[in-house]
Amino acid sequence: MRLHVKLFTERFPLQYRMMIVSLIKEALKVSDEAYFHKIYHSNQANRPFSFGVYVHGYELDGAVFHVKGYVGINIASPDPEFMLHFYNGIMGIEEFKYKGFILKRMKVQMRSNPLIDRDYVYFKTLSPLLVQDKNNKPVHPYEDSFKEELNYISDAVLQGFRGYGLMQPLEFTAKNMKKVVIKENIHSDDKTLFFTGYQGVFALKGHPEDLKVLSEFGIGFRSSQGFGAVEVM
Repeated sequence: MRLHVKLFTERFPLQYRMMIVSLIKEALKVSDEAYFHKIYHSNQANRPFSFGVYVHGYELDGAVFHVKGYVGINIASPDPEFMLHFYNGIMGIEEFKYKGFILKRMKVQMRSNPLIDRDYVYFKTLSPLLVQDKNNKPVHPYEDSFKEELNYISDAVLQGFRGYGLMQPLEFTAKNMKKVVIKENIHSDDKTLFFTGYQGVFALKGHPEDLKVLSEFGIGFRSSQGFGAVEVM
């Protein structure tokens, strides 16, 4: 399932990911606080969603977008319960404030999911793809260890979400990808971290059921923090 959320704002931070995560958390609280605590305050919880953000019409001044158009959020999840709570919650929020920034909800639209019934699919990133090793060091698509790490995280998230992992190993082929370095304050102590990801077009070969879930859950690491959101081409 996919939703597109259109927001009005005059100012929007360049380091926006934690702002959007906070908006998602608030929407879940508004809908069902028990569900919010289940997925955010449980060590065993999955956060079964991914999101990508784009700013339509802007001027960048330092670390702030001056928005002339709007901010769009594309959010996807294979979990109907999550999407139900997010939709109900976001519809109950007309205005959201975060560290001096103000977001006003304009429109929320359901988006159709392309059918995945084959084992080889082209994807386009909506947010950078992040793959790391056990030491949290970035792994690049052209390195031999990339396939191993991608299969590791994909198997783990599928196991956590549906009770079993990959039905067959994934094969990744970069088609037109560009390295990007993202600066974000991921933790509550405002410590700035740098992440090396890749955006663009890639092909993924695997079992169609795995590809379908991953296309919504997100591919790679930190999908619930604004990385690894994709759409089928």
